[in-house]
Amino acid sequence: MQFKKLAVLASALMCTGLAASDVLAQGRDNDRRAGRWVELGCQQVSLFGKDHDTVRVGRREGRFKAIRLHARGADVELRSVRVIYTNGQPDDLPTRHFLRQGGYTPPLDLRGWERAIDRVDMVYKTVPNFKGIATVCVEGLQ
Repeated sequence: MQFKKLAVLASALMCTGLAASDVLAQGRDNDRRAGRWVELGCQQVSLFGKDHDTVRVGRREGRFKAIRLHARGADVELRSVRVIYTNGQPDDLPTRHFLRQGGYTPPLDLRGWERAIDRVDMVYKTVPNFKGIATVCVEGLQ
């Protein structure tokens, strides 16, 4: 009788463990499909006037479905964003966006999932304030 109870208990524990590992694996698959944002680089914005900068990415970072920009330190007015892929093809992204400090642009879809990003060129204007120096960061959605 004791042996039967132990066998039932052991099989119940084993089934619970298998179900838990299956749920965890499904969660990882959903995370992979949903993607994750990876910081590709940041540039400090000039204090006055219109400015442009480049964030170098390179092949080591991988391939991305979309990018978004993030402002730190102060507000920034984005004028344009151009993604240059490692094969030399440019992708001009329509971006006239006022980025508040701590804010993000909406995701900017990239053409061609098969290409890796070489660099991201940005044209922006600093919004004069006394909060501090703005930094614009580029993130990629894997």
